[in-house]
Amino acid sequence: MARQLKVFRTHLGFHDLIVAAPSKKAALEAWGASPNLFSQGFAAETTEPKLVEAALKKPGVVLKRQFGSTGEFREDGADLQIPKASPAEAAARLARERKKEREAAEEAEREEKAKAATARAERQADEARERAELAAARAAEAREKSEAAERRREEKAAASAEQAAKAELRAELQSLTEQRKAELRDIERREEALAKERRQIEQSFELRIHALRKKLDRA
Repeated sequence: MARQLKVFRTHLGFHDLIVAAPSKKAALEAWGASPNLFSQGFAAETTEPKLVEAALKKPGVVLKRQFGSTGEFREDGADLQIPKASPAEAAARLARERKKEREAAEEAEREEKAKAATARAERQADEARERAELAAARAAEAREKSEAAERRREEKAAASAEQAAKAELRAELQSLTEQRKAELRDIERREEALAKERRQIEQSFELRIHALRKKLDRA
């Protein structure tokens, strides 16, 4: 599908030039002009009906007329003539041309400012994204450190609980051991007392039996 044609206008030397082209670049190529012609404000797109109609009749063909004249644009241009215009008309025409050039320059400046603003916004967005990524990384690092510290606290608490449990078991074992020793000592004391009592009883009975036997022997 062919690109839509636009009509571009400039003036080079003693001629006004128009051409119907799909882009500024194509217009510059047709004119054989400097790439900066549009950015410097010396060329612009035109929507004047007569110029648009004339250019679209011959797409891609450069049409000319004497600079400052109001005649028709032609492919071969026109013979240069001294323009027959009053000082007021010349001044008005010059003012119009300067206004167009100024407007073109202002438009170019606006475009440059818009590009700069877009670049600045993109840069700020990139910086904001980098800051967000850095903040997320720092948050993740802080979270990992917090989780590691929590794990260490839990491990320390578990170790302390284990040590406490072992200490309690050792204390209970020590208590049982001491209780065992005490009860065994008590049993030993009772056994010694019973043995002594047994010896005393045995001796008592032995003495009584011996005395009775002596009586029996004398009788």
